[in-house]
Parts: sequence; C-alpha cells; structure tokens
Amino acid sequence: MFSKSTLFAAMLAMAPLSANAHMIIASPVPYGHPNNSPLNPSGADYPCKAGPYTVVTMNNWKVGSTQKLSFTGTAVHGGGSCQISVTTDKEPTKDSKFKVIYSIEGGCPANFPSNYPEVGPSYDGSFPFTVPPELPNGQMTMAWTWMNKVGNREFYMNCAPITVSGGATDTKAFDALPDMVVANINVPGAGTCKTKETFDYTFANPGKYKISNGIGPWVDSCTGQKSTAPTPGGGGGGGGGTVDAGNPVPGTAPADGSGSGAEPPPVAGAPAAGSPAAPVSSSAPVASAPAPDTTLRTIAAAPTPPYPATGTLAPASTGQIPTASAPAPAPVPTGAVPGGNGTPCPTDGAIICSSDGTQFGICNFGKAIMMSVAIGTKCVNGAIARRGAVYSHRNMRTAV
Repeated sequence: MFSKSTLFAAMLAMAPLSANAHMIIASPVPYGHPNNSPLNPSGADYPCKAGPYTVVTMNNWKVGSTQKLSFTGTAVHGGGSCQISVTTDKEPTKDSKFKVIYSIEGGCPANFPSNYPEVGPSYDGSFPFTVPPELPNGQMTMAWTWMNKVGNREFYMNCAPITVSGGATDTKAFDALPDMVVANINVPGAGTCKTKETFDYTFANPGKYKISNGIGPWVDSCTGQKSTAPTPGGGGGGGGGTVDAGNPVPGTAPADGSGSGAEPPPVAGAPAAGSPAAPVSSSAPVASAPAPDTTLRTIAAAPTPPYPATGTLAPASTGQIPTASAPAPAPVPTGAVPGGNGTPCPTDGAIICSSDGTQFGICNFGKAIMMSVAIGTKCVNGAIARRGAVYSHRNMRTAV
C-alpha cells in the first residue's frame, strides 16, 4: 500500500494547493454571484453561502429527465465525496431540511490526486443523474455539497434554483429521503462531523441513488472509522455506475403526479480524469428506461474543448429569467474502466507511467489505476515532468 508521503509527492508534483481556483458548480446554474470558497468554519454562511437568492437562470427539472452536475475551477483537492440535495425552501435558512437525492462516494468532483494547474483550463468532472420521483412539484432549491480529500478540512456548498414538474403531489416520499451530511463547520443540529484527510468518504446513509467513484482508502465521512469500499461506479474520472440492488429504482410519475411506476435509476458518467470539458446547463428530455435490474456502466469518455476558468458566474443581461437548456448528448466512451482492471505493478507506493507519458498511477496492492496527467505535465521514469523540470520523490515540496 502506498504511503501518505508518496501520495503527497505525486499530488504536489502536478499542481499547487491554491485557494484561487476552488470549484464552483456550472450546472445547474447557481443563484446570484456565488464565490468559489468553502463555507466559513463557524457556519455563519450556512446554507448556500447565505445567499443572495437571486435567480439568474431557472433550472427546469422534469422527473425522469437526465440532468448534469458540472463544475468550473481547477482546485479539485484530490477529489472527495459529494451529495446532491434538495430543500423545498426557495430561500434556505439554517432551519431548512436538505434531503439527499444523489450521493457520489469518492472521486468528486474529479478522481485526481491533487489540483490541476491554476493556469490551465477548468476541469469539468460531469456527473449526469436522473431526477427521482420523490421530488414534489414546484420551485425549490438544489444544493451541491463537497467534502474534499486533500487540503484543509473544508465544506463546500453551492445552491441553485430548480422547478420540478411531473413529480409527487405531496412530500411523503421526499421526507423519507436521507438528510444531507454537513461536515467540518459548526452548524447547530448537524452534529460534530469532521472528515479525515487523504481518504475517500462513505456516507452512513447515502440513499438508494448513489455511485462510488473513488480509489480509496475509505473511511466513514463522520466517524473516521475504516469503511468497506463501495462497489465501483462511474462518475468524474471514469467507472461503472451501479444502483444499490437492495433498493428499488426510481419511478415515473403518472398523470396524477403520485410518483409510481418504473424509470431508470440515476446514472453517472464523466470525462477521463484530467480531461477538461465544457459545462452543460440543465433541463433535459425524459431519459429512456432500462430494465430495473440493469447495471449501468460508464467508461472514460473523450474530452470536449475546454472553457475558461472563472471564479464567479455573471448574471443574465436581460430582464427576464432564462431557463437552462438541455444537455448535449453523452460523449462516446473511449477509455477503460478503473477498479478491478488496474495496471500490474511490482512496488507498492511507486508512481507508474504509461509508455507515452500521458497517464500515471500509484501502485497499490500490485495494481495501479491509471489517470491522465495534468495539462503541461508528463510522467517520465516514475516522476512527473512539468515546465522543463522533473519532480521526483527526492525534491517534492512539503504538503500544504
């Protein structure tokens, strides 16, 4: 098993741990002018950075449609775990109840061991998901929350306005969804959850719509106790998405909006780790329905042209509130699925390079999960070359 020092060495060879390019959601389109910093440890700006709740673009979610979670920024902090949650409040307060509709355990927002270069394009580790039938109809607030793997113990939260249609006519099923996990900040009633650094996190109650996208090691997000690695699933960085076999898949709401019937489970897929991609706004047509017991598998996809990195999102220039457009068709899969199909390697903890230097992996129990190097870098002889310099274990900086 690789050591913590080896992991930090690989991380710092590729990018600095800087606060200038933190991640922020691009889709769904968030409220107002959100900044990209984590929430204040005091909890003073919980939830949603304390507003303002200015609707720049309304995100229309039809139950059963495929929506996309995507990002702007380069500071992915080694990944971590994320949740997509919803509250029925249009302008959430500390008393608002956020219910989880989708959990991403590990590899979120990207399955990459550190940060991407700040001078490079933003990374969009997109995660498509299906709007579940538990959501009631009407205008509500969606939240993306993130517990980062590497760096300071932080909690990120961006919020966006959504309007749900084709959903339930009451909140009975919605109220039964798990509560959103809050970590590393002081929020009354949220417990004393504090994450451990350099781990991928499992959730005690992730809900029935979830994927696993990390490479471990794994601990419980709140207790810090060693946890069992979830079944590998697709997301930012590649992999195969699965739905918990012990839970039913979401259903299509019939004409009366009661929320019963068969519909595909939330699906996740993304570009290969290290591949920047353009963000896609959300409000999509209804997705086709596979058989309920189907295992959905997504593999690393070809990148699309990058978009410039920004820290905030500008408001619409018109007086009317636009609605987000439908996402583009999913890219054609081209890569290999990480997980059990790692590259054989002789020495645990060693950095393994691909023959062309465009991918690297850290040997762990005889196998390395290969990932793309950051833009402007190359893996050469067990070290990462960047801007004419080769960074090996002997000349790495101390982790920030």
